[in-house]
Amino acid sequence: MRVPKENFKLQTSNSKHALERWSLKFEIWSLGFGILLALSGCMPSALPSIKIGVVAPFEGRYRQIGEEIIYAVRLAVREANESGGIKGYTIELMAFDDGGDPSQAEEQARKLATDPQVVGAIGNWLDSTTLAAALVLADSGIPFLATTSSPDLDPSAFRLWLTDTAYLAAAPDSQHCPLPCDSLENLDWFTDHCPLATDHCSGPPLWGLTQFPRLAGDAAEGVFVITPSPLPADSSDPSFADRYRAASPGVEPRFLAVLAYDATRTLLDAVARDLQSNTIPTRSGVEAALAQTDYDGLGGHFSFNADRDWYEVSGWVYQWHEGQLIKP
Repeated sequence: MRVPKENFKLQTSNSKHALERWSLKFEIWSLGFGILLALSGCMPSALPSIKIGVVAPFEGRYRQIGEEIIYAVRLAVREANESGGIKGYTIELMAFDDGGDPSQAEEQARKLATDPQVVGAIGNWLDSTTLAAALVLADSGIPFLATTSSPDLDPSAFRLWLTDTAYLAAAPDSQHCPLPCDSLENLDWFTDHCPLATDHCSGPPLWGLTQFPRLAGDAAEGVFVITPSPLPADSSDPSFADRYRAASPGVEPRFLAVLAYDATRTLLDAVARDLQSNTIPTRSGVEAALAQTDYDGLGGHFSFNADRDWYEVSGWVYQWHEGQLIKP
């Protein structure tokens, strides 16, 4: 029989501790996969493969982002491979750590660019790193699902994130932290405005990380967070949370996991549509297919307008209450 294949490669920056930790995870996964191969007996030659890339901060201040999204991406890839791959191809996942640093984001984007099998990428979850990676990926022709609200995003990228307009419209009666507002290293705006706000105070998705209430203290109570995707319980398939937990070592899925899963499915859908008319998937073919995206995911409908912005993004509003994100 044919065994679905998932090849997960994680490149970290320069942290010995990080390398050891992720190496252990990979060794454990490799052992399980090796046993599966041994049990398969005389297995036919492996399916040809295509690769997609994901870049995120797996270490550093924003490592919670990487820890949450990687298991969602892996789940989407695994489910696709278990269902037979995509028209005779198995999908390989290339995962790279940028540490939340723009220079590392550029370096990791170059690694993706040099591999001709990479037909699409998702990243980088912070404005500064996403903008840096987008320039490199644009030069290499790799279609990029970019997670940033910045108007400076390279026009070749597809914005899979809140636009500035959607961010402001999600909670119109709230006092909004002005974009870009994606740094937890500097909460000056929050400190100056939110504790004294007569209306509710709203912030970007980054304020939805669990470290935010620890940094903000009691002032975080009641603060709104505007996210591009819902929490799993509010998604179109609440069972996603159970599937995610089965694939993660105790990491809980939140709104970033929902978006990462949808982003991966959206990219794989574009690959499948490219293969409907082409024998071999290409970067240009996947890019053309992404421009025609019409996909229903966990967090809503996915399509892109002429500016390659997520056409129907509207923003989900949550509120901090006793250290938890809840519906207001």
